[in-house]
Amino acid sequence: MSLAITDLSGVTKAALSGRLDTSSVDRLEVRFVAGIVPKGQNTIVDLSEVSFMASLGIRMLLSVARALSRQGAKFVLYGASDAIMDIIETTALSTIIPVAPTEADALAVVAA
Repeated sequence: MSLAITDLSGVTKAALSGRLDTSSVDRLEVRFVAGIVPKGQNTIVDLSEVSFMASLGIRMLLSVARALSRQGAKFVLYGASDAIMDIIETTALSTIIPVAPTEADALAVVAA
């Protein structure tokens, strides 16, 4: 699992790659949270390279979304494959965290 966090003109972009399973979330979560939450700004997360997402991955995304919401910032996922979208829809994650098809769409959601 890899993580890249960049800034897109005041919007934090986190790109995840690999499997969001128990062992990778254990190694990644502190860097993910520390790279996003303290900034308190709108954030988009690229899931296009995520091949699997377990319950701990869902929990990690939810906790960051809630922390940003308390700060008045938006959190949007985008680029999920069909397999990852199935997980997102089955767990009703998309009722809590907006999911967009592309980066441009995700940026439009946080700008609205």
